[in-house]
Amino acid sequence: MSHNRTLRSAAVLAAVTALSLTGCSRGAQNTATDTSAGKASGKKTATLIMSTLNNPFFVSVKNGAEAEAKKSGVQLSVQNANNSDSVALNLATTAISKQVGALIIDPVSSQSATSSVSQANNANTPVLAFDRKPESGKLASFIGYDAIQAGRNAADALAKSLNEKGTIVEIQGLLGTNVAQDRSKGFEEQIAKYPKIKTVAKQAADFDRAKALDVMTNVLQAHPDIDGVYAANDEMAMGALAALKSRKLAGKVQLVGNDGISDALEAVAAGTMYATNAESPYALGQKVITLTGNVLDGKTVPEEETLQGQLVTKENVKKYADYLVGIGDSADVPASLRR
Repeated sequence: MSHNRTLRSAAVLAAVTALSLTGCSRGAQNTATDTSAGKASGKKTATLIMSTLNNPFFVSVKNGAEAEAKKSGVQLSVQNANNSDSVALNLATTAISKQVGALIIDPVSSQSATSSVSQANNANTPVLAFDRKPESGKLASFIGYDAIQAGRNAADALAKSLNEKGTIVEIQGLLGTNVAQDRSKGFEEQIAKYPKIKTVAKQAADFDRAKALDVMTNVLQAHPDIDGVYAANDEMAMGALAALKSRKLAGKVQLVGNDGISDALEAVAAGTMYATNAESPYALGQKVITLTGNVLDGKTVPEEETLQGQLVTKENVKKYADYLVGIGDSADVPASLRR
């Protein structure tokens, strides 16, 4: 689940470490904090349905969730929907039929997820969602990063890297998800504040590295003299970077992404990528399971928890890597940035 949210002070890093909560930018939609079903079941079991595990971001979410589940005593089953709406629905149906204590979903698309939520609601199974929000249905809680702010952060970073002038390209995510829509909205609203920056191309690549490579290759044929690129997640940024490298433009065309995956951190450290709005997926996984445990214990949880990322550049990439190691996420830190 999509899925990408500029330089902050040490205080902001501490805020990320603490997973500070902020007002939600997405707006509540038919959510509720009724956790009586989870309490009544007495089960500390949960099924986590991932939109995909063919993306480092979501693999890291899974790792964080599994690590926290072991600590908190939640028996967690992780399932992979392989970016298929029908597979996601079938997995949810199976979990609900087995009377799982709680259902956790990362929607393939915001619209399709409503069927899974509806089934869980009808069965009185508490359902939590993260990263991508279902369009409707009653959730015990929704957890995600502030996607609009992520887009704004990226716009400011790209503008700074270009001295507030030049031509740019925007590579969007999977537009059937609120995350892609909100990141694009935040980016476009903020980049409009820089009148000397012109967007010459905008195209979706569905949060996919290979698709972004194709998109960027085609864009460079039409616009060989661009100055900057914003990719709505780091997987797409890596695809764009590959296209730039093929034309010997890496480090010359400024590139900003979102998520803070290992490949992006390495590229930022190497100077081939200007910045990434880092949103630790591992920390997101941890938080999801913490809330799930509270739901299963019958505790009241917030309807929504919005987490804030931080911009990572060459100046603070090592500090961010240290933060990841500190929360147990060494796997998402490239060897070159480990102590």
